[in-house]
Amino acid sequence: MKFNEISERDWLDLKPYLDTCLLPVTGLTGLEDPAKVTQSLERLRDALETIEIPYKGRVVTYPALHYITAVNMKEQLEAVSLHLKRMGFRFVIVLSIDPEAAKWKADQTDLLIAVDMEQWNSQSEQIKQSISKQVQHLWTHND
Repeated sequence: MKFNEISERDWLDLKPYLDTCLLPVTGLTGLEDPAKVTQSLERLRDALETIEIPYKGRVVTYPALHYITAVNMKEQLEAVSLHLKRMGFRFVIVLSIDPEAAKWKADQTDLLIAVDMEQWNSQSEQIKQSISKQVQHLWTHND
């Protein structure tokens, strides 16, 4: 479920069920031409659907962090994850297609998934299964 699909009035009723925030990180630097930006956004969308579609009743996708230039991403994700938890989310999942994303794991981020899009075309089913297992493991070992 996308953040903009939830009205302020519905949030109070849905909050107990929508306990997981999905925070996408594109990893753009501003040096990409329009075609590369489009490709990055399409790849991120494909990876996000692996969580958004099967877990629609439990996960809320927040707006993506697109640009990462001149930012300490670990600190940024720590602060954003903490704020999201204070808003009422029990779990925060960060999903990125940036090759450097594995280095960004912050304490308040419950799960950081760095998708290797170079392998996506040849191994997408295995990658999707791995993502699903990681999400389920997060919930079953922390509920």
